[in-house]
Amino acid sequence: MEVSEDQVISDLLMFISTEFLDGDLTGELTDETPLLAWGVLDSFKTARLLNYIEDEFGSQIPPALLSAGNFQNVRSIAAMIRANGDATGVAQGGVGPSRHSS
Repeated sequence: MEVSEDQVISDLLMFISTEFLDGDLTGELTDETPLLAWGVLDSFKTARLLNYIEDEFGSQIPPALLSAGNFQNVRSIAAMIRANGDATGVAQGGVGPSRHSS
């Protein structure tokens, strides 16, 4: 089963909200929130996020993709996961093995 880009974005929003923003009680986090500019991501949190991406979506992000541009917001992170699909076996229309697979 492939996961839609909307589902990837939703899963990333939930993880970031829960793990880094104490649940985002004010509802300010969106797929376009500037994660770096607002200080939501730092090096430690980015490492945790990369572990989540690998565990959840089966996508190991190579060092070549670890640039600020790919972590600007949740939408850019989702695009990076999709772009990395060829190298990891993740389908361009979705993502690979995780709890979403049947």
